[in-house]
Amino acid sequence: MNARPSLQFAMRLAGHLGMTLGELFRRMDSREFTQWLAYHLYYEPIGGHWEQTGTLAAAMLAPYTPRGRKIEPADFIPKHKKAPQHETQIAEVLKQMARDLGQQ
Repeated sequence: MNARPSLQFAMRLAGHLGMTLGELFRRMDSREFTQWLAYHLYYEPIGGHWEQTGTLAAAMLAPYTPRGRKIEPADFIPKHKKAPQHETQIAEVLKQMARDLGQQ
């Protein structure tokens, strides 16, 4: 299963949507699946596991938090990843790096 991260994600998505894996593959085309995967990777994880973990961590640390400071579950949730760049954006970044290093 570790060698197939797309299958792991498909299982998580099927559970999230309340359907079996077979139903998911019958009802969803590859384009929609890819959109769900991108959302999961670059915006917020599907499944609510980070929210649960953040809530537990915040509750456990609350008694040890200095007065006036409030621990929030969001403090323990990873920040959003940057969306993938287009190859023209990558080329521009590399050109800028070369200019910065004086290697135009």
